[in-house]
Amino acid sequence: MERKAAVRTARRGDVRPAGSPPAIWAAFAAQAAWKSWTIVGLLGVAGLLGLAVVRLSSRPPEYVLVDAAGNATPIRRSVATDALLAFLAERTRPPEAVIVRFTRDFLRLSLGMNSSTIESAWPAALSMMSQELRGRVGAEAAEKRLVETYRLAQRKTELVFEEIVLEDRTPALLAVRAVVARRVTPIVEGAGSSTSDRVQVELVERIVPTTMEKPDGLEVAEWRLTTLPAVTSTSPGSGDGKGNARAP
Repeated sequence: MERKAAVRTARRGDVRPAGSPPAIWAAFAAQAAWKSWTIVGLLGVAGLLGLAVVRLSSRPPEYVLVDAAGNATPIRRSVATDALLAFLAERTRPPEAVIVRFTRDFLRLSLGMNSSTIESAWPAALSMMSQELRGRVGAEAAEKRLVETYRLAQRKTELVFEEIVLEDRTPALLAVRAVVARRVTPIVEGAGSSTSDRVQVELVERIVPTTMEKPDGLEVAEWRLTTLPAVTSTSPGSGDGKGNARAP
């Protein structure tokens, strides 16, 4: 009995490798589609993470309040009130004791010149100035050869601080006035004459971020010296050398 041959026409798009079962081919196609959607999902998660990082980096900083015992309390900016922000600003202002110490140190380095220490003291005084003032004063000192001249003079200066007064302050600047008595003598006793005078120093000190170079958070933005009449009732050496500061 003869068998009739059946002719089957392949459907368009139904292309499979020769000898591959239909189930295996369908599994391969499903796996490829799953990988594509996984890649899309990972790209979406990476985009969301990048957006979150950008938003976190652009957030304003939080406040950390440290008490006398050193305990830190974080405070979110969103819950900080105007009164709390004013209190924090007050706490971050340099106290008067720091202002007095900074002013005394600066005047000792800049006015209390000593021929044996001026090579180190003068650069230290310049480092306590603002960039603008340091450039101007440093150029004038270099033009007059201040360090070389005073090193060869073999002189030393004794300072007596009669007063240091904090006259005014703003959130960024401080106005400080100091009265100093100076006595310049030879390093070797009897090697020359001595001179004495009194000067008033008016300083504008700027509040800056605390760093290793500026541990007090201050720098001298401007200063001016005025010669005062000598006081005959008290000699320069009779003072106790202590500065006093009072709030305006």
